[in-house]
Amino acid sequence: MSEEILKTLVEEIPEVESALIIDEDGIVVYRYDSSRSSIDSEELATQLVNPIKSCDETFQDLTDGKEVLEETVIFSKNYAIFIYNLVNETYLIAIARRTPLYGKTRFKLRSRLPKLIKAL
Repeated sequence: MSEEILKTLVEEIPEVESALIIDEDGIVVYRYDSSRSSIDSEELATQLVNPIKSCDETFQDLTDGKEVLEETVIFSKNYAIFIYNLVNETYLIAIARRTPLYGKTRFKLRSRLPKLIKAL
């Protein structure tokens, strides 16, 4: 089910090239890459998990555990990488081509999160 949701997400959002669900150790649980994907999504995702966990822990420490890091966006010259904290120490990582309308891509991704979380 989750794999199908990732496939639909990548196919319906033209900017998104890859989508992955990874666990807290950086192990890929589900992955879908489009044919237009030009970077190694698995390598990128596994390298991102520790810094994201560290930022989340810092944020929780600073707010006495009242807040968690729900969403992170990283921009490079050509990509926008959207990272969402899902459930049970899992993360959605969506790798998208950077556009001036990245907010539209973000909105489309966020609107699909409840369905994805329910499937997990």
